[in-house]
Amino acid sequence: MSNSNKRERLIDSASHLFHRFGIANTSLADIAKHADIPIGNVYYYFKTKEELALAALQKRQQLHREIRQRLDEGFDDPRQRLIEVLRFHDAMKEDYTRYGCPLGKLIIESDAQQDNVAKTSAETLMELADWAARQFALLGHEEQARMHAVSLMAGLQGGTLMAKALQDPAVYSTEIERLAQWVANMPNKRIHLGKVAMRQTA
Repeated sequence: MSNSNKRERLIDSASHLFHRFGIANTSLADIAKHADIPIGNVYYYFKTKEELALAALQKRQQLHREIRQRLDEGFDDPRQRLIEVLRFHDAMKEDYTRYGCPLGKLIIESDAQQDNVAKTSAETLMELADWAARQFALLGHEEQARMHAVSLMAGLQGGTLMAKALQDPAVYSTEIERLAQWVANMPNKRIHLGKVAMRQTA
């Protein structure tokens, strides 16, 4: 087994266990056992649990960035890009109902202003919020773009919390459908204003 494969297995196992049990309740020994790698080998790649958690977060960040880039390249309509992101989250509803949002869990566990893991988790969430704000701005909602993005994120996080509290993934799907309908019905002000301008100059 190559060193890169061992490192990736440790990162994937850490991400899996942190989501289910949290960082505080997961030891490096737990991660080594899940990855089927001797505990002594873990320290070759990661000196601390925080280093491993940050590596797992960086991998999650990169995955989310690649997804958003594919959406930017694959869909012309910003509304459709937002809806596709919501569908991506809906596909996670079973895990989110059982264990909560993996990023939200890390943020809640510690101080997002001081703890590097919680801070990086918050930054990862805000990257999605910033991207969502750009989509709303492209629809001509520049002044409300940030507010709309925060509302979208609050709906996702609130839906996760209620689904976990009730242990019912349908709660999450219903909230996502509500958000998707809200986005789908949002007018593209730039197109609308363009048509008005054309009629006025005709």
